Amino acid sequence: MKTSLYAFTALAMIGTAPAFAHVETYNVALTFFEPDTQPRDTIFNGSFDYDEHTHTVSNLQGMLSESMTGDPGVPGPDGDYGMTWLMLGNQLVSWYDAALGGTFAATFKNANTNTFTTLFGGDGWSPAAGIAAGGVYSGFPVSGSNPGNAYALIFVPDDPLAALNQTQIDKLAYADCAPGGMMGAVCMTGTTVAGYGAIGTMSGYPVSQLITAVPEPESYAMLLAGLGLVGWATRRRKI
Repeated sequence: MKTSLYAFTALAMIGTAPAFAHVETYNVALTFFEPDTQPRDTIFNGSFDYDEHTHTVSNLQGMLSESMTGDPGVPGPDGDYGMTWLMLGNQLVSWYDAALGGTFAATFKNANTNTFTTLFGGDGWSPAAGIAAGGVYSGFPVSGSNPGNAYALIFVPDDPLAALNQTQIDKLAYADCAPGGMMGAVCMTGTTVAGYGAIGTMSGYPVSQLITAVPEPESYAMLLAGLGLVGWATRRRKI
């Protein structure tokens, strides 16, 4: 009887551990199809914290690939064709969209949002502003004034693990204004006609986003403790 009680307690601890957390950590992976650089696509792999009670996204950061780099004929050990990856470690923008049922968040390469030129108005970073500016970089026309910013815009539904519908996917976006690129004054972007009125500057557009949960350290500790109790109870039963 005691053995069954110990095993039940351990399994209960394992099954209920995540419920104590209000802020969960998740991994996120975005893919933007790039018809002009195949088989290389623009990819964002990152992580973020999410509070389900306030719908708040924080600490969004990750790596953005540059599909115009690398060798399309050599997949490489990681299957990324040796593309250059940019670190995006500054979450500077976030807002809740009740109509879409989720939260948008953007993380940037630089510690500011200066991405596109504001010569034509706009906020200088959003996908709509980038389209209105023709994708031209911030600081134009002086190439040395280009801050070389980049960002990835994700969408976290109210249930973070729920699959995005097409309307939500259409609102994902990225921009890469690294100086010295092959496109001169134009940044590389990924947007959709349905979401923003135009596709990316090299015809790129978002095709998927996958969010997966990251177990918290406390969950691992409780899991190990639970397994230890099960093992101890099993040994007692054999004695």
